[in-house]
Amino acid sequence: MTTLEKVLEIKSLILHRANGEVADNMRLAGIVYKVNYGVPIPELKELAKTYQGDHELAMELFREDIRECKILASLIADPAKLTGELMDEWAAEFTNPEIVEQVCGNLFWKSEYVLARSIEWCLSDNDLMRKAGLLIIARKASDPRIKESLLEPYIGIIENMAEELNDLTQTAAQFALREISKRSADLAKKVAEAATRMTEAENELSAWVANELLFELTD
Repeated sequence: MTTLEKVLEIKSLILHRANGEVADNMRLAGIVYKVNYGVPIPELKELAKTYQGDHELAMELFREDIRECKILASLIADPAKLTGELMDEWAAEFTNPEIVEQVCGNLFWKSEYVLARSIEWCLSDNDLMRKAGLLIIARKASDPRIKESLLEPYIGIIENMAEELNDLTQTAAQFALREISKRSADLAKKVAEAATRMTEAENELSAWVANELLFELTD
């Protein structure tokens, strides 16, 4: 079966699983795509198993302006074949938090070359890109091959975001700091120190994140 035939097959399978109510609820929640059939994530994960690792297929699927195709692409693609240029190309399609979470959580964080992009995106003025950078380092923090010295700068980066945290970046920042703190007692101490300073932020979301982290770290 050619790649084009596989794309057509997948589109047919998506249509058979379409859920208009889910799509409508997502749109009302501000999660907007050009085309969204409302197929639940667990069903997409099951569907992806048949095509796992077909990188060429993933590239074609991501070019489709269809929610389900883009998410399937992130589930099917081979992380070993990712390049910085390809990650930039896909990141240009980050138009809502769901696609950021799916692409970063399913694929990007697994790349050996993503740390440079993570730093760059955390320092971006674009909240979706910041969210992407934070989610990536949160997942990378659990990788024992990543040196602690590479994780430490993110503590300061997130602290510097304190007055700008919002609904898009709040949970990602908390996730990143929590996962970094798990790597060692030294990093946990530094996260706690940053969180203590963040409790003084005028931004209520930042203060809430900081207090939650301090509660977890001292529990």
